[in-house]
Amino acid sequence: MAMKENDLVRPALIGGALAGILSSIPFFHCLCCLWVLAGGVLATYLLSDRASKQSTSYKMSDGLLTGALSGVFGAIITLIIRIPLTGYYLNWNKRFLESLARFADQMPPGWENWTEIGQQGWNPFTFFLSLLVTSIVFAFLGALGGLIGFSLFKPSAGTKNETQTPQNPGDSQPGL
Repeated sequence: MAMKENDLVRPALIGGALAGILSSIPFFHCLCCLWVLAGGVLATYLLSDRASKQSTSYKMSDGLLTGALSGVFGAIITLIIRIPLTGYYLNWNKRFLESLARFADQMPPGWENWTEIGQQGWNPFTFFLSLLVTSIVFAFLGALGGLIGFSLFKPSAGTKNETQTPQNPGDSQPGL
């Protein structure tokens, strides 16, 4: 029996929560691509675990879809957590751009205007644009993590269920 779409959502939410929380925490967000990949791998692991408990099988497309969903959920969680941190990120960006002033002679014309861009704080347009772009990038990375997770956690075709009883009872007893 194959996995249903409802079986994919819970692992994707858990993997997305991991990716979203770690990608939005200051200093940890520097590795956000790694966190999204890890969220996709975690989601696929949870899918594999659920499939083994329910004695069902799952395909590579289920791993890819679960990883992509975890990326989308991670993007949503990341952007929701970053709303209260907007001031911190804007201040960090401003300090970074001001430090570029040391290289003013090597910068392109009009670079001074970059410090004013985005200094207004949170607004709905940039939030939804960021949500769209982040969702696309995170979905791709999550799907890649789902593919990695599928290759790691998919049982090989030669393994059998250990709870099966042997067909000939004499085969299980050595020396008979």
